[in-house]
Amino acid sequence: MPQSPARLDTVVVVGGSVAGLLAAAAASPSADRVVVLDRDQMPSGPEPRPGTPQARHSHGLLAGGRLAVETLLPGFTAQMIEAGALSGADTGRSGRWWVGGDLIAGCDLGAEGLAASRPLIEHMMRERIRDLPNVELLGEVDVTGLCADGGRVTGVHTRARNGDDAPRLFAADLVVDASGRSGRAARWLPAVGASAPAEERINVGVRYVTTHVKILDADLVGWGLVVSGATPTVPRGGIAIMQEDLTWSLTLFGYGDEPIPVDPDGMRRFAAGLVGPELATLLADREPLGVPLTYRFPDARRRRFELLADLPLGYAPVGDAICSLDPTFGQGMSVAALEAAALAEELAGGLAAVRDAYPRRAARIVDGAWTLVQGTVSRLPGAEGDVRRGDTPVGRYVRRLQRVAARDPEVARAFLRVTNLLAPPASLLAPAVARRVLRPGAARA
Repeated sequence: MPQSPARLDTVVVVGGSVAGLLAAAAASPSADRVVVLDRDQMPSGPEPRPGTPQARHSHGLLAGGRLAVETLLPGFTAQMIEAGALSGADTGRSGRWWVGGDLIAGCDLGAEGLAASRPLIEHMMRERIRDLPNVELLGEVDVTGLCADGGRVTGVHTRARNGDDAPRLFAADLVVDASGRSGRAARWLPAVGASAPAEERINVGVRYVTTHVKILDADLVGWGLVVSGATPTVPRGGIAIMQEDLTWSLTLFGYGDEPIPVDPDGMRRFAAGLVGPELATLLADREPLGVPLTYRFPDARRRRFELLADLPLGYAPVGDAICSLDPTFGQGMSVAALEAAALAEELAGGLAAVRDAYPRRAARIVDGAWTLVQGTVSRLPGAEGDVRRGDTPVGRYVRRLQRVAARDPEVARAFLRVTNLLAPPASLLAPAVARRVLRPGAARA
């Protein structure tokens, strides 16, 4: 009879954002002790942290991401709703999705997302993690590198940020790298004798501004999410999400040389030029609350850990450490949740499974989101790097599918299942979908 993998003594998670918190939840059942280390002081409430400057912009969990969080933190959705978050409505009905210049038809997706601010999502995750008896959250700690012995990671080197800068070693059976998009693995892994992962980049050059307006009673009937995607002829877009403080979070974004306004009238004019009219309507008769926040996202990055032949035992990346995606697609937290759920399953098979199987599973999770960014951004102004250019057969098929999805609820459902990370992109080529897409006249207005 095969023996069960030995229980781990200590797991160290580097980074206390969404990816790190969910990685801690993933590791908790397989370890005696889990320690989460973060540069920031851990807030006691739903407050933005210096390490997440994008936190005040529009956020939410896609349906696939919400389901993954539920596997790691059962009951999380109900707790979020009790705290004021919005969920419970079918994403295919409660969302308005403008893609490729067309409004995707309403459909029954059979799954719900979760609309809430990033600070509230992180706060509720921290509270759940703090309830786990074998997990510790330690703030104001800099992780300076890995330590290893004989091709195996054995812990991390740290320095405190609170005045005591004496170096310290945290010994660990497993180090989960949730340190973000900066790419510390490119320095850390070679320092312990391993190779750095190959990196792909898509220079998207997107800039965006976020403001908030009050929710009116009339808004509560119908939709609670709007996505107005950019197109080659209209390289600007917007996102509107209802949030827990009875406000709409409105994010306007532009690619290439699109100017991003920060004054109310400028934002109204910008919104009036979007493909979808909803954001202009929300801004037309309401004054923005607070000071608009701007952010620039230069490039999406993907690191190919699954291709490394010498990835050391005892190291696993998660979240933006693997792939940081164009934030206007709203995929980041959900991809991290799916990766953490995969990590939890592989941890049940031991450290060898984490080293050998988990990177491949994480790559498959990233594939769908990365392909969507590649296929969309490659047609927008200013896109450079690892983009898929040219009028390829697959590109023509997907554009036709998007047009058909504006009229055919079955095709719309297949498309939204992919964009909400419930199904892989290959599902769009399934015979039942392809027949509807390729039917003569299906894409005509």
